[in-house]
Amino acid sequence: MGGATITKNEPTVIGLTDAQLRAVAEDNDPELIRIGYEVINRQKSETFAQAWRNHWSAGMWSIFLSSALFMEGYDTALISTFYGMPQFTSRFGKPYKGKLVIPASYQGGLLNIAKCGQLMGLVITGICQERFGSKRTYIWGMVAMTASVFLAVFSVSLDMLLVAELAMGIPWGMFQTLSTAYAAEICPVKLRGYLAAFASVGWGGGGFLASGVLKGALNFNGDLAWKIPFALQWIWPVPLALGCFFAPESAWWLVRHGRFDDAVKTLHRCAKRGFYAEKEAEGYVAYMRHTDAMEKLEAEHGSWRELFKKGSPLRRTEIMIGTWLVQIWNGNMITGLTVQFLKQAGMSTSEAFNMNLILHAAGIIGVGLSWVFLGYFGRRPIYLAGILTEAACLLPIGVLGCIKATPPTLRATGAFMIMINLIFHFSLGPVCYSIVGELPPSRLRSRAIVMGRGVYVACAIVAQQINTRMVASDGWNLKAKSGFFWLACNLVCFLWAFFRLPETGGRSFAELDILFANKVPARKFKSTIVKDETAEYGAPTKVVDDDVNLNDDKDTEIVHTENVKTPHLSA
Repeated sequence: MGGATITKNEPTVIGLTDAQLRAVAEDNDPELIRIGYEVINRQKSETFAQAWRNHWSAGMWSIFLSSALFMEGYDTALISTFYGMPQFTSRFGKPYKGKLVIPASYQGGLLNIAKCGQLMGLVITGICQERFGSKRTYIWGMVAMTASVFLAVFSVSLDMLLVAELAMGIPWGMFQTLSTAYAAEICPVKLRGYLAAFASVGWGGGGFLASGVLKGALNFNGDLAWKIPFALQWIWPVPLALGCFFAPESAWWLVRHGRFDDAVKTLHRCAKRGFYAEKEAEGYVAYMRHTDAMEKLEAEHGSWRELFKKGSPLRRTEIMIGTWLVQIWNGNMITGLTVQFLKQAGMSTSEAFNMNLILHAAGIIGVGLSWVFLGYFGRRPIYLAGILTEAACLLPIGVLGCIKATPPTLRATGAFMIMINLIFHFSLGPVCYSIVGELPPSRLRSRAIVMGRGVYVACAIVAQQINTRMVASDGWNLKAKSGFFWLACNLVCFLWAFFRLPETGGRSFAELDILFANKVPARKFKSTIVKDETAEYGAPTKVVDDDVNLNDDKDTEIVHTENVKTPHLSA
């Protein structure tokens, strides 16, 4: 018997829907599924320290592959910071009011052309990761990265630099989502949020490395000042590609492709020796098959079209896209042109670059803080708190933009920008990756993350153009007054997140499938108790008797959610 179980007292208890019960009735070995269910519950009861001791190899492989994101964070910081470097403007600048500047159209173009390349890379990953696996897709992305850096190093004009950024954007787009999906699938329940959040360390850490390199490059004369920072990107691809060759493939991907024995081997590789007792790894794979059977209701073919299938898939896709859009419009983008803004406001080049270094260091510290607080609070509370605290910093930035610029106001503006960057990397930045890695069904995970990230990149092109023109001296020249615009966007983001963003932390993928199938409201995800009766008690192998009550609690009432629309469980 399936559906929601409504207790006389809170919290709400739900179970599999009737459709899910019918879907899992074909699972062959109920006892193995029950063993796998116990393994999942054991994972959920572990502390972070216990999970790391038991699955440290899975964590290290996830961190290793996510290190590719340092390259994107590095180059993105290079381009935006180059605009304030005298050697770069001397080589590529155009005369404007008696001095050389990089035209606003090229500033936005150099940042956005890479995003166009990322869109291409995202599509490639959406197709290749599910078809060929994470490893092969990753390795070929590294080959493309190695070739594209040549174009940047030997650029002789802004137009050639545009082509180089487009070419480098393609492998960046591949790594953006590949590493997140890989982390979500290879790590146990207690680690996957932390390791998916490591993606934010890549961008923040890459930006920090770029800031340090650029600070040193100021001492070089001529083109070496910008060529050497570009050339340093060749350090990454070869060791990362070689290491990936020896990495384990996702057990979930192997299960979806019918390679069950290989999936068992992957589980043993990703855990400490002797962690799985007899039949436990096989049971875990059986539970993956059990989960996959439920997910076939939403995505039998794992196609792009099924992302927009009415019901649970469409709701998940909306939340996925919304989570990515908050990354753009929360207001953090105001910190992207810090060096250029502070130089225009009167800071020396050296002081502005020092401020940029502090900005990216704050980002790394923020991710470290997020790892601490993820253990005490859920994804949703940290996410909402991050949006509101950013709003508290955007308002004074806008106010400071309305008064005369003085050394104290400049320092205050810089301090608030550092605070926004710290808040973003403590909350929205890393937690976004935890949410989007857990949110989609396994059969649609890579395509769903690609879809959300694709919308993010497309909107980032628009937002970057707006942001550049707000700050550029030959644009709108609003400078700090742009804080008011980003504050308004921030408040819209908060309203959406409050009503639509669910808590995904601490749930198995099967539990999330059941929560969405039962149309549990976003604000009740954390408090709702999920009962997977077929896994807990064992399921019939061929048919399900709808007259059998799998929950013997006499104080509960069973409701078929496919037949009765309960008010408190509406979407």
